[in-house]
Amino acid sequence: MKALLNVIAVIVALGVMGCKANTDVPTPVQQPMATVPPFDSQEAFGFLTAQCALGPRAPGTDGHPAGREYIVGKLQGLADKVEQQNFNFTDSDRHVELHLTNILAKFNPSAPHPVMICAHWDTRPTADEDFTVSNRTKPIPGADDGASGVAVLLELAKVFKAHPPHCGVVLAFWDGEDWGPKDDKMYLGASYYAHHLPQNTPSKAVLIDMIGQKGLQIPEEQYSAQNWPDLTKEVWGDAAKVGEGNVFVPRCDYAITDDQIPIGNAGIPSIDLIDFNYAYWHTLMDTPDKCDAASLGDVGVTLEQFVYSQPQ
Repeated sequence: MKALLNVIAVIVALGVMGCKANTDVPTPVQQPMATVPPFDSQEAFGFLTAQCALGPRAPGTDGHPAGREYIVGKLQGLADKVEQQNFNFTDSDRHVELHLTNILAKFNPSAPHPVMICAHWDTRPTADEDFTVSNRTKPIPGADDGASGVAVLLELAKVFKAHPPHCGVVLAFWDGEDWGPKDDKMYLGASYYAHHLPQNTPSKAVLIDMIGQKGLQIPEEQYSAQNWPDLTKEVWGDAAKVGEGNVFVPRCDYAITDDQIPIGNAGIPSIDLIDFNYAYWHTLMDTPDKCDAASLGDVGVTLEQFVYSQPQ
């Protein structure tokens, strides 16, 4: 998943496309956390570990339906509306049909053009980057790569229940993001949504992926910064307002194909918040001990600022 351009290609692309550091982002200033509701990073970390306790959540594993039920169960009673988008995908190479589900949690659903915050909830079926060759056919635990984004969304759902936003908000949990092994069999849930847009289309979307690791650093992802600079500037500005400018660094870095691409191609401004500098990506070592509650909180409080700063 999340195909990464090689370093040379990135350098060339940066020169051709004019991607540069966002120098217009305000200087990070510590502000009172009372400007946004409290975000319980420890509770969010509990959501991360609970998902991993279910085992791998790749389609076809026992953890896949368990993961879906876990998320839906947590959202019931929090969101104003919870929808499940069920769809199938046929992998002719592996001779298997996948039964997949996107989960959409809606807050203030009557408000026009909600903002969307999304993450993928499935995990990689093969540890193709594992340091031990014999492990590379096994499914990954997906602590950072899968569970971290879901954990932040679930905690945000609790916040939005207690402190209803004035704008509409959709928390989207994509399935089939990490099936692979190549791009033609990834981003399945986001692609399905992009081809079946609701009448009340989101005005903008922020994807969070691999945001749980210790020492989190989120640079501007190249496609996001180049295609949707206003949204990139908005989110990095929100991070600065809540004192997270040391995590959301104003530097344009790697180009990542991820769920933001099909959403953006559907005409919805969509950016990817991701720390791809993770040694345990697509390995069996992607476990909760590599993650940190503080990182989940860094992202969570920034997204709170993003939502509660939307114009009325």
